[in-house]
Amino acid sequence: MIYILLAISLILRAFEFIILIWALMSWLPGASQSSFGRLLGRVAGIVVDPIRRIMPRTGMLDFSPLLAIILLQLAQMGVQMISRGF
Repeated sequence: MIYILLAISLILRAFEFIILIWALMSWLPGASQSSFGRLLGRVAGIVVDPIRRIMPRTGMLDFSPLLAIILLQLAQMGVQMISRGF
């Protein structure tokens, strides 16, 4: 059971890093249109796209990656609390 929780925790951490790198790549011209940028966009979209549909528009700024990272960290804290119980 503990190995499953560890795997879930690692996957959540990987999603955090993917979203962070993807968001930082949006500041570099042409980086998001590269094949690596598109791949990161598809993987990050798994978490970020549902949040974008729920959040209201804020003009030019997109806070959905930030909210996604916060939610992933909360989920990771929940997994850690569950793992401490075992």
